[in-house]
Amino acid sequence: MPYASIDELPSAVRSKLSPHQQSVFRNVFNSMMEQDGMTESRAFAGAWSQAKQAVEKAQYQGKEVELDKPFRLPSGNTKKFGVYVKSGDKIKKVTFGDPNMEIRRDDPEARANFRSRHSCDTATDKTTPRYWSCRMWSGESVSSLTKEVQIEGQILKQMDEERLAFGWAYVSTVKGEISLDHSGEFIRPDQIAKAATNFMLSMRTAKAMHTGSKIGEVVHSMPLTDDIAKALGVQSDREGWIVAIKVYDDQVWQDVKSGKLAAFSIGGRALKEMV
Repeated sequence: MPYASIDELPSAVRSKLSPHQQSVFRNVFNSMMEQDGMTESRAFAGAWSQAKQAVEKAQYQGKEVELDKPFRLPSGNTKKFGVYVKSGDKIKKVTFGDPNMEIRRDDPEARANFRSRHSCDTATDKTTPRYWSCRMWSGESVSSLTKEVQIEGQILKQMDEERLAFGWAYVSTVKGEISLDHSGEFIRPDQIAKAATNFMLSMRTAKAMHTGSKIGEVVHSMPLTDDIAKALGVQSDREGWIVAIKVYDDQVWQDVKSGKLAAFSIGGRALKEMV
């Protein structure tokens, strides 16, 4: 059941996601539904996960900021967190949270008491501190079955004039043998191909060592499985994901050229399977 527009999305999706996130949800859902054997429930879960991670950018006081993504404020501030949001046609910075108060959202009683005191069930205005405080006490947590992963692949080619760095974002197999990442784990070629598609539909952002602001973006993406390689007449002893990143940051580009930054590293959440 592909969605022709965001207006066709379920009301639960439209009420909880920003217009940008709704667009990401629609694109990812429709893409996943084209895969053989895909069910609507699995496509919905995948699209929801990608949409929740999608970040919209905007300009605030002359700098690019990420919308609807809370961040911790430096010590000494009167509030604990800040977040940039859209308020009509303008961008607003909302600060919230007591810097001396611990967020005990994993404690059911403490969470219930906080949400009751602040009437969190009716907190729907993103431009208010109450909305974001309630979000922090929503009970959303990372399952013990998930973990953050960072996987590296070598940068193999640079194009100085266009500031493009080409290479493997991830290598799944080499000469038919599983290639373990530095965590001692691996992602199957078919899984990395799906992840590459979802990433290009929703994110594309590049950062230096997974931290700080955007320094570039992925402009070319090619998942390479044995089936794809054979279909295209490409000879390769590897399966995985090839990318090209356009680097905007001057210092980062110098680090790429000097070899200080010699590899790509992808980050995300992975559901671990024992094999």
